[in-house]
Amino acid sequence: MEELRKNKQFMFLFIIFIIISFVHILYATLSMRGMYEDGGFYMIEMLNNISNNIFRFSYDNGHPRFFISILHQLPVFVSGIILGIKNKYVLMGIYSFSQFFIPFLALLWNFKLTQRTKRYDILFWSIFCYGAILMPFMIFSVVEILIGGMFHFILWNYLVSEIDYKKRDIVAIIFLLIIMFTTYEYVVALGFIFFLAHFNYVINEKSIKNQCVKTLIGLGALGASIFNIWYMLHVPGEGGEIMRFLKEAHDYMPYILNLNSLFSVLTILIIFLLFFKKTKFSNLSLGLIFFVFIFAMVYLLKHPTQSVYPMWEQHFRTIPCWFFPLLFIGLYIKDFISDKFHTIKYINFICVALICCIFQNCWQLVDTYYWNKNIEYMKQELDKTDALLYIPSEHEEISGFHNEQLRRYIWHGIYAATSILFSDTYEQRTLLMNYDENQDPGNGTFRNFLYVTPWNPSVMSMPFGTYISVKNKFWDLTDCAAALDKYNKENNIETNE
Repeated sequence: MEELRKNKQFMFLFIIFIIISFVHILYATLSMRGMYEDGGFYMIEMLNNISNNIFRFSYDNGHPRFFISILHQLPVFVSGIILGIKNKYVLMGIYSFSQFFIPFLALLWNFKLTQRTKRYDILFWSIFCYGAILMPFMIFSVVEILIGGMFHFILWNYLVSEIDYKKRDIVAIIFLLIIMFTTYEYVVALGFIFFLAHFNYVINEKSIKNQCVKTLIGLGALGASIFNIWYMLHVPGEGGEIMRFLKEAHDYMPYILNLNSLFSVLTILIIFLLFFKKTKFSNLSLGLIFFVFIFAMVYLLKHPTQSVYPMWEQHFRTIPCWFFPLLFIGLYIKDFISDKFHTIKYINFICVALICCIFQNCWQLVDTYYWNKNIEYMKQELDKTDALLYIPSEHEEISGFHNEQLRRYIWHGIYAATSILFSDTYEQRTLLMNYDENQDPGNGTFRNFLYVTPWNPSVMSMPFGTYISVKNKFWDLTDCAAALDKYNKENNIETNE
C-alpha cells in the first residue's frame, strides 16, 4: 500500500472521492431518496411494524435476499423499536443512509484489506465496478447486488492472496459467505467460479490452516450457487424472473450512451488506451481525463430528456448478472496463466476508476436534486386538493416535469405509499391512488391491492401485497380509508380480497 500512499495523483483523487461520496450520501439521506420505487413500499411496511412493536423485516423471510434485507433494514428497526424514534422522516433518512453507505463501506473495507494483500488489481476492479457498473443504477438502490456485489471482491481478495489468516479474518469470511448465499441471481455462476478457482490457490499455500480457509471459501461459494439454483427451481415463477432480468439487460443496452452510463463507457475507453502505459500519470494526462469527464457531465446536464430518466437507469441493475461472472473468470485466468503483476499500471487504472466514481457521485447529486423537485411537486398536488382520494390522470405521471426538459422520479406503482410517507400531517386528508386501468402491460399498477379489508376495517391492503394499520403512531387514514372503500364499491373495482 506504500506505493499508493506515495502516489500524489492517487491520494488527491482518493481524498476527493471520499469527500464527494460523503456529500452524496448525506444529501440522499436528508432527501430520503431511498423511498424511490420499491423503497417506499418496504418503508411503509417497516413503519407499520415498528408502530406495532413487531421486529419483522419487510421481505419474504424465505427468500435468499433476506440477509441483505437485514443489513439494510436493521438500523431502522434498532432506531424505531429499541431507541424509540417516532419521527418517520428520521427513520426514512436512516433507511436511505444504509442503502447508500453499506456498499461504500464495503469498498473501504477492500481498500483496507489491500494494505495486507497488495492485490492492487482486485482493488482496481472493485473501485471500477462500484463507479462504472453499480452507481449508474443507484437510483434504484433497493437491490441486493448493490449491497452484496462489493462484498464479493473482499471475499475474492481473501481467496487469492498469500496472507496468514487471523481469527478475525475467518469470522469476516463466514460473514462474506453468508452474503454470497443471499445476493441471489448472478451468484448462480459466481459460486462455481470461486470453487474452481480455489484449487489453484490452495496448491500454492504451504500452511495447512491457510489451505483450510481457502477451502472454506471455495466450498462455501459452491454451496451458495447450489442453494440459489435449488431455490430458483423449486419456487414458482423465479426462473421466469431471472430470464426477465437478463432480457432487460439486453433490451436497455441501446440507451447506454443516453444516460449517466456514459461515464462508464469513457472509463472503459480510457483504461483500454492506458493498457500499454507502464509509467506513472503526468499531471497533464490527469487533467485531460478530468476535462473529458467534465465535458460528459455538461453534455448530460444539457440533454436532460436523454439523461434524466430514472426508469431507464434502474433497469441497468440487470447488467451485473452477466458482467460480474465474466469479470471473475478473467481475474482467475490472469492469475492462472501469468505471475506478472505491474503495480504502476494498476495504480493508473485505479486513478481512472476514481475519476469515474467522482463524476458518478456528482450525477447522484443531480438525481437527488430532481428527486426532491418531484417530491415537492407531489406534496403541492396533495396540499391543494380537498378530496380524500386523489386519482392522477391516466395519461400522465404525478410529476413536476411534464415539459420536454425533465422526466419523472415518482413511480405510479407506489403512489399510495409515497403519499402516506411524505404527508406532513398525522390525520391524512388525501390519499394518492393508483390508476384504475393498467398503464404498463409489462408491469401492473397493482390497483387491485388497494382496499380496506372486509374482515377488519382497521387494516388496509397496499399495492405489492402488504397490510398496514389504518391508524397507528405514524399516520391516521381513517377518513381516507372510508372514502377508498366507498370508491371501490361505487366503481365496481375488483380487489384482491
